[in-house]
Amino acid sequence: MSSDAESTPSMTEKLSKKNVRFFNVSLKNGIVMSTPSYPEKQTLCASLIRAVETSQPDFAWIQFLFLKTNYSRALTRLKNSLLIAKTSIEQPSLDVVSGQMRAKRELRRDYYSRADSRMKKIDEIATKPTITLAIQGMWVTRKASSSIRSLPFDHCFDEHDGLAVFQYRDPRMLLELVDRAMVEDISGYLDRFTGSRVEPPSLIVTPEELACFVHLPAGEQIASIGSLGWGTLARGFTKGAIAGEARKYDVLDAATTRLVRIAKVPKIEEVLEDDVVQPLAHLASDTVRTFEMVYTDGKTDVLLSSKTADDMRVYADLFNSVYGELKYERVDLMPDFLNQLPGIVGLRTPTTQSA
Repeated sequence: MSSDAESTPSMTEKLSKKNVRFFNVSLKNGIVMSTPSYPEKQTLCASLIRAVETSQPDFAWIQFLFLKTNYSRALTRLKNSLLIAKTSIEQPSLDVVSGQMRAKRELRRDYYSRADSRMKKIDEIATKPTITLAIQGMWVTRKASSSIRSLPFDHCFDEHDGLAVFQYRDPRMLLELVDRAMVEDISGYLDRFTGSRVEPPSLIVTPEELACFVHLPAGEQIASIGSLGWGTLARGFTKGAIAGEARKYDVLDAATTRLVRIAKVPKIEEVLEDDVVQPLAHLASDTVRTFEMVYTDGKTDVLLSSKTADDMRVYADLFNSVYGELKYERVDLMPDFLNQLPGIVGLRTPTTQSA
């Protein structure tokens, strides 16, 4: 005896066959003074969305989280530690067999040869405003050919280090995604660099480098993007206080929300001039903000969030100053796809398992 219900696999069975990965994007070699960026201005977002579309996962969620920080003291300590270590390496050591003084083998290694350039990099960072940036997300697929490795983060680098994707299968990371949580203070990783190098979960960037990660898609590649709801670029004066008038935020005033979706992403076929996108250098705040891309059912949503509704209004207004008056819609903190999540990863019995 059989029925449609008996012959059709249950939703849980279907979902259990999906390959779920959580991921963090961080410094590949743990060179903590590195501030990598994407080489082509204003194009990383378009490249990411295009890579997701090509891979066609069931669900993809990419979060950029950022916060104003001041690491001047930690960077100074790091520079002093590097200088002490470099000076120690330069001191000859006594060969216990021959009794002669001899140069240390460390003189020929990468740590010593790059010490001066790394201290110079620290000087450059310490004199600028700094921002802590975290990149994390989730990838769900049933296709063996669909991989997080297709995301172009390995194209983000500087002369010291580059970014790499680190994958996990710990479902507890979902809580961090929903809460928009990040490691806000990585000074401990700076202090440990000369003793035990560990990849920090967040990285340091300058305001200019933040704009390489957080922007709306632009450039020639957008012609091949089909998952976004496109609008028209309408640059102009954003609404503000004039002669004592109260500021107006339209949808945001009504929503009083911490998370919004950009209803129509302006189609920008050529990258904007540097002076036009300059406000993006001021995106970081004293509270954590996010810039997110959520892909499901062949559609990509671009989201902005902050910890408070008031800060969300200021954040959205910065985007308006670059891209014109955008329409924002309130969305739930958790994407609809995640309602199916317990059947995918078995949240009742979370275990840590490296990919």
